[in-house]
Amino acid sequence: MTPYNRERGENVKAILVGVEYDHMYYDLHISMEELKELARACQIEVKDVMIQRLSQISPKYYIGKGKVQELKDMLTDDDMVIFNEELSPMQIKNLTDELDVEVSDRSDLILRIFESRAQTKEAKLQVEIARNQYLLPRLAGMKEELYSQQGGSGFRGSGEKQIELDRRVIHRQLVQARRELQSIVKQRQTQRQLRKRNQQKVVCLVGYTNSGKSSLLNYFTDKKVFQEDMLFASLQTASRKVTLKGHKEIIMSDTVGFINQLPHHLVQAFRSTLEEVKEADLLLHVVDSSSAYSDIQIETTQQVLEALGVKDTPVIYVYNKVDKDRYAFLQPHQPYVFVSVKEQINLDKLEELMIETLFKDYELIELYIPYDHGEIFQQIQQTYEFIKEEYLETGIYISFFIDMKQKHKYQQYIYHPLN
Repeated sequence: MTPYNRERGENVKAILVGVEYDHMYYDLHISMEELKELARACQIEVKDVMIQRLSQISPKYYIGKGKVQELKDMLTDDDMVIFNEELSPMQIKNLTDELDVEVSDRSDLILRIFESRAQTKEAKLQVEIARNQYLLPRLAGMKEELYSQQGGSGFRGSGEKQIELDRRVIHRQLVQARRELQSIVKQRQTQRQLRKRNQQKVVCLVGYTNSGKSSLLNYFTDKKVFQEDMLFASLQTASRKVTLKGHKEIIMSDTVGFINQLPHHLVQAFRSTLEEVKEADLLLHVVDSSSAYSDIQIETTQQVLEALGVKDTPVIYVYNKVDKDRYAFLQPHQPYVFVSVKEQINLDKLEELMIETLFKDYELIELYIPYDHGEIFQQIQQTYEFIKEEYLETGIYISFFIDMKQKHKYQQYIYHPLN
């Protein structure tokens, strides 16, 4: 993806900047490596990396005044600077004035990737909302030629009056996008209510970006979703009907991948999509077992789930990519399965554990419904997947799996074969 103020095809280079400070809540080395990957995903070449040790972040420049000058000496006119944390509007303004080049940050890079990958109407609306929420307080800090192209909104930008006009444009866009998104959310809520009525079990795939969630979904279904070895390959929540062993049907849903320091605006914008996770009967937490930072990636995912209000949902930890043979020293969370989706290793064990978790309170029931009780048969037919269905002389024999708590509803129709 091309940065906003560059011509397509131009080779864009950037200097990445990070600060190590007291009481950091993340590992700087890991975070800077991710920032490099984010830059590459935006087709930005990493020219250099600058790290500064400070007791605390500078409110004015993020880095110290001396480092600003050092950074300026490293830059050419066509370079850009990308900071590892989200900059404040004032920091962007001060740095842009001092450095006279495009200044970006981690949140902006992630938003750019999301913009380039969004395919569905819902995903595009969610990214538009997140982008505009990010952009709104930063208008005044942008140089004319920079913010005139941010977000594709057509800002011409010069002076206070133009900035106010641009703010109004963004506010209108936000209102319109939220209204359209709400309509889609209502459709999704209706679908979830229908699943509940039909007692369909829902399994959600969650985890760090590029851990293999979409690949796992594709293993279980014939209708494939997009998968690729790159950050945020899939932004669309894909839900598929999956039949497990023993004719047990479930709905399996993929979700957007998480990343450390995921922008708050994105979490909020994608909240409607992630509501699917809150309604799930089981979470498959997919982990890249080949990553040296898998523990941190697990923790990041858990933090996002906690922020969404997901607490008591059963979880199976799916340690993927064991074919890369880098998982020997992992201390896995319980319950877990080591798998390789690519090489189809242990996926049968995962399926068995899913069935055991989802259907532990289920049993196979056999009913005999007289023909004159056709409405009961239709009700059951709409709710359950039959294992066997046989039309006999005076009624219909059926068998299916049912939650033991629901069995009493059909007690009078329990089939008792003649000895």
